[in-house]
Amino acid sequence: MAEQEDKPEAPEVAPPPPKHSKSFMTFGIFGGVMLVEGVAIFLCMKFLGSNPDPTQGIEGLQATTQPWEESQELDVGHLRVLNSSGARRVLYSVHVVVRIHHSNFDKMDGFLKGRKNTIEDVMSRVIRGAEAKHLAEPGLETLRRQLRFELNTLLGDETIIEQVLIPEFTPLPTGL
Repeated sequence: MAEQEDKPEAPEVAPPPPKHSKSFMTFGIFGGVMLVEGVAIFLCMKFLGSNPDPTQGIEGLQATTQPWEESQELDVGHLRVLNSSGARRVLYSVHVVVRIHHSNFDKMDGFLKGRKNTIEDVMSRVIRGAEAKHLAEPGLETLRRQLRFELNTLLGDETIIEQVLIPEFTPLPTGL
């Protein structure tokens, strides 16, 4: 027992303070800074940003109560055209229809009957000269726009044709 009394007692070591308080404080500061940045960006965009122009996108629209009664469709032509602008030659079977206002029906019908060969020549020239990427578009928007421009040029009036429709556009590989 004497030996036990001679040994000095080991001082008790205090456990280290928990580190949770520092990590919570770091996350709190980080979250606060992010919140302040978010509010600052929102306020800057609110006061310094501009609103979209309300007239954009309304340019080509016409207010109608019953558009199906005010417009009619006329068959322009059905033709087959060879396009060789891509890597291979492809024969396209194309059917073109135009949508016009019902008041212009007689004028447009007379024009289509009187100049049928000229119109088919213009349509075939547009399709023969089209690039492969334009012919591969899902909605054929570029081809429609080009055909509408050419037909309006022939008519001499850009307001008669409302829309060019292409209900059939079938590529037929020629193997040439």
